[in-house]
Amino acid sequence: MDEPMTRQRQKTRPPCPRCGSGDVAWILRGYPAMDEELDADLDARRVILGGCLVWPDQSDHRCNTCGFEFRKDGRPVRIPEGDA
Repeated sequence: MDEPMTRQRQKTRPPCPRCGSGDVAWILRGYPAMDEELDADLDARRVILGGCLVWPDQSDHRCNTCGFEFRKDGRPVRIPEGDA
């Protein structure tokens, strides 16, 4: 299974593979523990909340410029049946 996302991983944001923009947000899924640092990251669009459902092969980044969601490791994003 993938290693859990940490604040350190969130701070290293790759460029968007679709448009090349560096304005990319980390998608935080699950039930986050809200604090001042997370509030600041949300306000600055460095982090977006992705909902409480977590499954393998979800996107972990979203481009703030074009809206494209992708995985940092380059694996394809899988959408569970019924969510398409």
